[in-house]
Amino acid sequence: MKISIVRRKLIKPCTPTPKNLNNYKLSSIDELSPPTNFGVVLFYQSKPSKPANYVLEESLSGILPRFYPLAGRYIDEDFSVDCVDQGAEFVEAVADADDIVEVDDLLPRRADQFTGPTDPLLSVQVTELVKSGGLAVGVTVSHKIFDASSIGTFIAAWSNASMNFGGEEGIGVVPNFDPHLLFPGKKRSYFPEMKPSETSQTSSIVSNRFSFKKESIRNLRSKLNPKQGINNNMFSKVRLVSAVIAKAIIRIDTTKHGRPRPSLIIQAVDMRPRTTPPLPKHSCGDLALHAVAKCTHGAAGLGLEEIACAMSEAIEKTVSDCARVLSRGYEDVVIEAEADLIQGMMSSEMNYLSFSDWSRFGLYDADFGWGKPVSVGIARVPYERATVLVNDKDGGGIEAWVHLSLDDMVCFEEDDEIKLYASRTM
Repeated sequence: MKISIVRRKLIKPCTPTPKNLNNYKLSSIDELSPPTNFGVVLFYQSKPSKPANYVLEESLSGILPRFYPLAGRYIDEDFSVDCVDQGAEFVEAVADADDIVEVDDLLPRRADQFTGPTDPLLSVQVTELVKSGGLAVGVTVSHKIFDASSIGTFIAAWSNASMNFGGEEGIGVVPNFDPHLLFPGKKRSYFPEMKPSETSQTSSIVSNRFSFKKESIRNLRSKLNPKQGINNNMFSKVRLVSAVIAKAIIRIDTTKHGRPRPSLIIQAVDMRPRTTPPLPKHSCGDLALHAVAKCTHGAAGLGLEEIACAMSEAIEKTVSDCARVLSRGYEDVVIEAEADLIQGMMSSEMNYLSFSDWSRFGLYDADFGWGKPVSVGIARVPYERATVLVNDKDGGGIEAWVHLSLDDMVCFEEDDEIKLYASRTM
């Protein structure tokens, strides 16, 4: 597949950002996030009845006043965003075939690309798929100011504005940027100074999508051992799929090292609905705590039930930690709650696995005016043993985007349980 860039331009907010909002300070949570990008691609089969690029540009300009930090530029030395309407990047492209080899080919910026002082914090790429007549809409955002829930909020707002372009949009999706006031930044750098040439070697990481259909997840539930006191409905589909993937990756690590190693299973937990009181649903920023399940040296021999239980117990503990964040402060809770993670980071003998649940962010609901996506692609992340989980199109299954080294991916695809419950797609 050959992709040709037709045009690049900057889209500015339709109205100027007020002077009192010209400097957006990072929160203490944002400061913990790396200055890299992450992204998603939405694939559409239907051909738009209106000129797609014009509608997308105008609707993007229309919502940027609400998402004003996305039109700014990151100031590293000040731990802030300069919000004077520099603009979001808009890229038009054409693909001569529909056989997508890499999701990243349809994104304007790589996930491991450094966020510099002149780089847009938001970039979108609209690619015409000539053969099918469809479109691919790719969105990348700096992780320094946004998390996955935030990108879901942005896509919901943009698609709603596009679908109602030329008519009455109504109130639409209203983002909330107050969390940086609730968690004031400390102006501390948690990452070494990064330059574009020093970013992670993402090229050595393979990203594949594995589809766990509704029927497969039902079969998974039926295999749970009732002798362990397990109720078939005790675990969500996300937890079951995560446990199967974790079990396979731990087996691979044990075989590779010739012995079982301790494993840390890290799960991102959305703080928004779990603080006391809850934060607004459309709060934007980095708003997650990490649930850390520690599996001992015998982890390779653990059953699915034990791994799923360990992950669920870690989630439950982190949910209770979230309830204390507003009263005690994020830093105090993080230091206490993530002690195992912080200690494990100092050990080369630890096997890390991370899971991010994007299943509730409505990516398959994003209708820009020509129907909902037929497929969703996740940008490759610059970390091994990282998995992103989204709902499938029908909502009953899970699509898992698994990131491994090439050798580990070969072993993963041949794992008996993975072959039994999942199929590789794209």
